[in-house]
Amino acid sequence: MRITIPRWAQLILIPVAIFLALYFGRAASHAVFVFLISAIVALLLNPVVLGLQKIRCPRWLGVPLVYLAFLAVVVVLIIFLGPPLARQFQRLLKGIPGWLDSLNASLGTLQTWLANHNIKVNLQFNTSSIVNWVQSHGSQSVGALFSVGRSLVGMIVNFLLTVVISFYMLIDGKRIFRFLSKLAPGEPPVSQTYVTGLQSAFSRYVRGQALLGAALGVAVGLAMWIFSWGVVGIWPEGGQYALLFGFWAAVTEVIPYVGPWLGAIPPVIAAFFHSPSAALWVIGAFVIIQQLEGHVLAPNIVGTSVGVHPLIVIFALLAGAQIGGLLGMLASLPLLAMLRHTMHFYDVKLSHAPWVADDGIVLLPAKSSHPPPKTEKIEETQE
Repeated sequence: MRITIPRWAQLILIPVAIFLALYFGRAASHAVFVFLISAIVALLLNPVVLGLQKIRCPRWLGVPLVYLAFLAVVVVLIIFLGPPLARQFQRLLKGIPGWLDSLNASLGTLQTWLANHNIKVNLQFNTSSIVNWVQSHGSQSVGALFSVGRSLVGMIVNFLLTVVISFYMLIDGKRIFRFLSKLAPGEPPVSQTYVTGLQSAFSRYVRGQALLGAALGVAVGLAMWIFSWGVVGIWPEGGQYALLFGFWAAVTEVIPYVGPWLGAIPPVIAAFFHSPSAALWVIGAFVIIQQLEGHVLAPNIVGTSVGVHPLIVIFALLAGAQIGGLLGMLASLPLLAMLRHTMHFYDVKLSHAPWVADDGIVLLPAKSSHPPPKTEKIEETQE
């Protein structure tokens, strides 16, 4: 279906709507953020609830079961991954002074060689000040990166609100589906197909990115562990940080374009302090993993990417980080995928008619070989 936006809407209605949306979003940023994260959680868990309904499990029972299973998975991951990650991060901080002293000694040797050739330059630096800053601000910086609220109380309140709101969204999923279908343009079969596809686009993107990040994290951690083997002898200390670097690579993988570079920087720097050849091996491992990810894993797990211009993706990431920190940044990309689905489904076009001969809002049937499913079938899947 094609939607043609008239001239008066382009020049007046759309700018006013954008201004009001930005004003309301800024005035009620916390409420918008909580409801946005709650909607994302509900959309992620809704396919599981629908799967339970297919095996005759009522929705009022399936939603609590799904939430209990989801919370159990989160708790298990925190219990098993939290302590090792914390230990490896502390070990990394403790190893930084020795690495800096080694680098300073190498720079001193280079400075002496340059002085013998009548090139006087000071290459050495004060390692104590750098070490003190890293040790005092390192944990604080990582905590700020992964925190949602400004304090622990704010985080707990946001978490509880997200759980409660997303729970009610799942319970009233059928009613919300009908409400959104009425808001969407087109006849009931078309609008219901659009809302169903909107959820599918979001779920596919999030599941694909999660699987891709997990696969990349395992590959990076495994490579760092193999480099530490005595038989290999490339980077003996690499195995001490395999879980930490793998987790970091998995988290940064969800950031398009710059994520792979961010994931490679810490292990490359750490390996360089052991030896330049170890850093080259780590770089080679990341190149191979990224080639496998781009040509094998991504096409089969994710399929297509967000499908918009890189500048729009970067803007969405920066806007999401400004509104909601790390979670806001991660939520911006699924929302961008949903927006792309909307623009593609309805084929939105701008009218070029003059103001006095405005052609109005035009709805034209889309040329598609896949007709929309029947209303009864869609309502049955959503129940």
